[in-house]
Amino acid sequence: LRTRPEQVLIYEYVPNGDLQRWINPEAASSLGLKQRLDILIGIARGFEYLHSFGLVHRDIKPANILISADMQAKIADFGLVRAGEGTTAGTTRIMGTPGYVDPAYSRTSKATTASDVYSFGVLMLVVLTGQPPVA
Repeated sequence: LRTRPEQVLIYEYVPNGDLQRWINPEAASSLGLKQRLDILIGIARGFEYLHSFGLVHRDIKPANILISADMQAKIADFGLVRAGEGTTAGTTRIMGTPGYVDPAYSRTSKATTASDVYSFGVLMLVVLTGQPPVA
């Protein structure tokens, strides 16, 4: 009898919730500009690391960035991650969140690291302005 090995993702506990909570302009927990920039730099470094392994996240948005106790950004939700440039993972269905999805990915169904860079650009605008993206 053979069993298929299961893949498991293990995350550290991050008590401060997701980034959406921290960038809402009406929230008491709203961040100052320096904190927002520091978080964006941390996210960029995280994606640099992820992309160095040829992985594409495909769902970058504030809800998928967790904030640790020391206010460090942690990329989460690796459920849509795929290896390799231009992968479709056997589907033509577009994965990701409207407003954050790269238009080129929407046209071709091929996610690349450039798709993540586009989504990160949208995320930067949202983090710095507090305004949601246009879907």
